[in-house]
Amino acid sequence: MNSKSVHKNLLESYQKIQLSQANEASTRLKVIDRVIKEVLGWTDDDISPEEHVTEDNKTTYADYVLRTANSAIIVEAKKVGASFSFEPSTLRKQKLSSTFVAGELGEAIIQARDYARKMGIDFAAITNGSAWIVFPAQRHDQVQFNDSYALIFPSLISALKDNYQEFVELLSRDSVVDGSLEVRLIGRYENQFGTRKLGHAFTATHRPQPSNPIYPLIEEAVVTAFSDSIAELDAISLEKCYVSTPETIKFDNRINLHISKREHLFLTQPSRPMKTSESNVLREKLVNSVSKVKPLAILILGSVGSGKTTFLHYTRKVKAADIFNKKKDSPYPHWVYIDFRNCQDQSAALDFIYRQLLEYIISDGYFSDYNRCVKNAYKKEVDALKSGPLFLIANKEENFNTEVTKIMTDDYNKIIPYVDKLFIHASKQSAIFLVIDNVDQFEQEEDQSRLFSETISLGHKLGINLVMSIRGSTYAKYRNSATFDAFDFDPLQIDPPKISSVLSKRFALAKQLLNGKKGEFIAANGAHVKLDNVADIIELVQSSVLGTEIGNRIEVLSTEDVRLALRMTREFLEFGYSDPGGAWQTYKRKGSYIMPKQEAFRAILLGNRRVYSEEYSPIANPFDSKLSITSAQLLRLYVLSGIVNFATSQTFRHIDGTAIAESLRKIGFGDAISLRILQDLCRYRFLHTASQNEPDLHSSFFPTRLGGYIVRDLIAYFVFLENVMFDTFIADNIVWEKMRDLSHEIEGTNDKIERIKKRIERVKSFVMYLEQLYVPLESESRKRNLAAEWCTNPFDEAKTLMNNEYDRVLSSAQKNYGKSNNGNTIIHDDD
Repeated sequence: MNSKSVHKNLLESYQKIQLSQANEASTRLKVIDRVIKEVLGWTDDDISPEEHVTEDNKTTYADYVLRTANSAIIVEAKKVGASFSFEPSTLRKQKLSSTFVAGELGEAIIQARDYARKMGIDFAAITNGSAWIVFPAQRHDQVQFNDSYALIFPSLISALKDNYQEFVELLSRDSVVDGSLEVRLIGRYENQFGTRKLGHAFTATHRPQPSNPIYPLIEEAVVTAFSDSIAELDAISLEKCYVSTPETIKFDNRINLHISKREHLFLTQPSRPMKTSESNVLREKLVNSVSKVKPLAILILGSVGSGKTTFLHYTRKVKAADIFNKKKDSPYPHWVYIDFRNCQDQSAALDFIYRQLLEYIISDGYFSDYNRCVKNAYKKEVDALKSGPLFLIANKEENFNTEVTKIMTDDYNKIIPYVDKLFIHASKQSAIFLVIDNVDQFEQEEDQSRLFSETISLGHKLGINLVMSIRGSTYAKYRNSATFDAFDFDPLQIDPPKISSVLSKRFALAKQLLNGKKGEFIAANGAHVKLDNVADIIELVQSSVLGTEIGNRIEVLSTEDVRLALRMTREFLEFGYSDPGGAWQTYKRKGSYIMPKQEAFRAILLGNRRVYSEEYSPIANPFDSKLSITSAQLLRLYVLSGIVNFATSQTFRHIDGTAIAESLRKIGFGDAISLRILQDLCRYRFLHTASQNEPDLHSSFFPTRLGGYIVRDLIAYFVFLENVMFDTFIADNIVWEKMRDLSHEIEGTNDKIERIKKRIERVKSFVMYLEQLYVPLESESRKRNLAAEWCTNPFDEAKTLMNNEYDRVLSSAQKNYGKSNNGNTIIHDDD
C-alpha cells in the first residue's frame, strides 16, 4: 500500500472510531500503532509498549517508548474524544506555559513529562489519535520546562496531509536518528554541558611536574639523535642512523589481531627501496637520468612518519653521494632540496620555491660562477642586445657591460627571470634534480592542488628532473586530477622501518655524541652523583626501552610513525624517571636497570603536562567521542571494538564504511555521527583506510595495532584508565560527585596506603560509569541482530584483567616500598 492509500485508510479508520467513541485501546490499535509504524517507520524492535514506570511506590505504564541506543521518546496515548481541542488561531509552536499546560491537555502533558523524567528520557509526545503534541520532557541546558516549546499537529489531517512533511521530518525513525527532536525542540544536538571533567577541577594539583636531574646532561645529544629530521648529520652519522629493514609484523599474538596492510595506489607494483633487492633503485634511476635527455619524474610515497625525508637525505649523502661530486673544471649534477616545512605563506608556494632556488644559486660553486654559468646563461640575450637595442654602444665595452649588468641585476632582484635563465642553461649541461619534500604540510586543498600543478609546470619549464615526496593519502586524493594525470611519475614506496631498530641506532648515536664527557647531578635524596662518562646514562635508559615492555609500548603507540616514536622516546627520557639517582645506583650495582613501565607510559601519555588532555597527548581518548552527546560518548570505543573483533578472523582484510554506517543506523545513530566517529578514529590512528584516502562512508577500514591494544589491553591498564579519566565527561550526577569527592580525599591524605586505595576506588567508579554507558549500545545491537562482532562488551571481556590490575597496583607498591616508621605502607605516588 503506498503512502497516499495508507493516509486515506488511516483517516477513514479514525472517523469510524470517533463515531463509535472508541476507548484508548482501540484508538491505539487502529490509529496510533499504524501511524507510528506505517507512517513514521518505527519497527517492533524500536517500540516498547506498556513499559513500567514506578511513581509514588506505584507501578504505572508508559503507552509507548520509541527507543534506539541514541534517542528515545515517550508517546502517551489517549482515547478518541480526549479534549485536545485547539482554536483555529492556535499557533503550531506553543510555549509550555501554565496557560497552555492546563485542563485535560495539560494533565496529559504533565503525565507524559513525568513518565519521561522517571525513565531518563528527554522527549515526549501525547496524542488522542488525531492531535499530536511533541515537546522536551527534560533539558540539560538550564532552560526550564515552562520556557520550552511544544510542536502541535492539531489533527490527523494536519499530520497526514496539511503538514505531513514536517510531521515525518520531526517524528519518523530516520529523522529522529538524525537528531530532529534535538534540533527542532531544543536547538542543538548536545546534551553535555559544563566542566564535568576532573582535569578542569584538578589540573594544578593532581600531579606535580617531576624534575629529571639527569636530562640536562644528555639533552643536547638526545635532541640531536632523536630529532624528527637528521638532515644536518654528516654522511657517516647518517649512515649509522639509517634503518633499511621494514616492519613486517602480520599478527599480534598478545591481542589476537591480524595486521592488515593498505592497498597499492598503482596498477603496477611500485619499487620498494626498503627491500634489500631494491635498495639501490633510486640511485640507479638517478644515474640513468644523468645521461638521458628526457627529465625524470619520481614520486616518493609513504605514510606519515614512514621515513621519506630520512630516505631522501640518506640517498643524497650516502647512496648517491658520488653522483653529486662537485667539479671545478666541468658541469656536474645538482640535487636541489626544498623542504616545505619552512614555507610560512602557503598562498605563495611558487615564490618560496624560487627563493630557495636563488639561495642554491648563491651557495653553489657552478651556478654562482659568472664565467662558468651566468655568462653562458645570458649569452643568447647578450648577443641579441649587441646586434639590436644596444648596437650603438656595442663597440664601447665598458658602456655595453654596464647596460648588461643592469639587465642582469634587474633580473636578479626580480628573482624569477634570473633563476629561469640559469636553470634552463644548467639543465642542458648536466642533470638537475629538484627535490620537493613535505608538500602536503599545507592544510587547504586549494593550496595543495596549486602547489602540485605549479611545481610540475616549473619542472617542465626549466627542463629539470622532479623528485616529489608526499604521503600516500595525499596522492590518493589527487591521483585522478589533471595535474598528476598529465605527468608520467615513477613511484617509489617507502615502507615504515622497524621502530625498535630505529631507536637502537638513535641510542647508539646519542651514546657516541656523549662518549668521554664528564658530568654530575643531584639525586632526590640530595646526594651529588658524579659521572666519569655521561654516555653511561644512555646505557641506563636504553636498557629500559630496547627489548622491553616500554619499547613494545612505544612501537605499538606510534603505529609505524617514526616521528611519533622519536617524540615519545624524547618525552620518556625527559620526564620518565622519578628517581634517577636510585636508578643509577641500581644500574651501577647490577649492570642493568629496567624502569617501571608505568612511569614510562605516563611520561609518554602526558609529556610535559600535569594531567592528560587529548589535545596534547599522542594517544586519543577512546572513552569520550567529544560529541557532547551522552548516548554517543562511547561510540569511538563501540566502533573500534567491533572492527577489532572482525580483524580477529584470519580472512579479514577490511570492512566497508557503508556496512559500519548501516549497523550504526540500525541502533540509532545517523550518518553524520558515523562519519565523524570514523574520521576521528583514523585521525587518531586507531583505524586506517585501506585505500589511503581521506575517510568517508564509502571507504574501507581496518584497525591498527594501536586500535587493537586500546580494546584488548589498555582498556584494563590502570595508568591508562586513571589518566584518560581526567579528560572524560562524567554525565551521571552521582558518579561525578563521588569521583570529585574521592579526588579531594586523595589530595587531602598523607597516608600512602589510603591514597592508593582511593585512587583505585576512583578508577573503579569511572569504569562502572563507562560500563553503564556501554549497555545500551550492546543491548540494541543484540536486539537488532547485528553481526556478533558488534554485540560484545569490551568491559566485560576485560573484567578479569582489570581486577588483576587493581590487585597488582596495590601489591607491587607494598612490595616495592615497604613500611614507613608509623607502620603505614609507603606507596610511591607514581605507581
